[in-house]
Amino acid sequence: MFSKILSRFRATLFPEAPAPVVISQHQRDILSSKVSLYSTLSATDQALFEQRCLAFIYHTEFIGHRLEVTDADRMLIASGSVILAWGFEQWHYVKVDTVYLVPSSFNDSSEFRQNDSNITGLVGTAHLRGKMILSQPALHQGFDNDRDKRNVALHEFAHLIDLADGDIDGLPRQIVEQSYSLPWLELIARKITEIRLGKSDIRDYGATNNAEFYSVATEYFFERPKRLKQKHPLLYQQLEGFYKQNRADVHLAERIRKKAPCPCGSGKRYKRCCLKTA
Repeated sequence: MFSKILSRFRATLFPEAPAPVVISQHQRDILSSKVSLYSTLSATDQALFEQRCLAFIYHTEFIGHRLEVTDADRMLIASGSVILAWGFEQWHYVKVDTVYLVPSSFNDSSEFRQNDSNITGLVGTAHLRGKMILSQPALHQGFDNDRDKRNVALHEFAHLIDLADGDIDGLPRQIVEQSYSLPWLELIARKITEIRLGKSDIRDYGATNNAEFYSVATEYFFERPKRLKQKHPLLYQQLEGFYKQNRADVHLAERIRKKAPCPCGSGKRYKRCCLKTA
């Protein structure tokens, strides 16, 4: 009797961890075809990427507004979270309880298809704490075109990294060391001035405020890292340090799709050749 009571007591205090979730081939195909970073990873790192995506999905509720949430939606959103945190061995975003997917962009009054319906994603504090809202078309566009320096999932997850210290202010204190805070803020001020003067290829929305600049620059860093390094070397250097990822050196490999001819000239498909040893 005592042993049974003790077993129940232990089970209450130390519940068994859920069994690892096995990724489906369909989910893996989504990553292979849509997420360029995933395609360049070794088999070991791909497995880690998959498990991080599945862990995010497991702990997050996805709700569609006038639409059905698909496997592709879940995997792309999860990928956005994993890509930004890939350089960190131990990292947890501010908890995302719920992701709401909506059918199009919206305005401040949550109205769709109006002249001012230009919001594609949203996170925040107060009633939005722990929640994310994303336009489903914008989500997919961000991964279908990974050269336009726009990815709403990366943008909103950058805001969550920024929010981890309690404020969305463009100064994510978890990854910006205190001694670099002032140089970073001075760099933002210069870059925002360049945008406002029409002397920058960083998109105009980055000049809204420091927080939006940080998220817009993050999109640029992950989508066009080589160009960012050429055009804005100091900004690239700062973001490389923040995210602990040298994106410019690996971006060419990311552009090679798994079914494309291998660049080594073997005549085989990339996935059958050098990808195996990447």
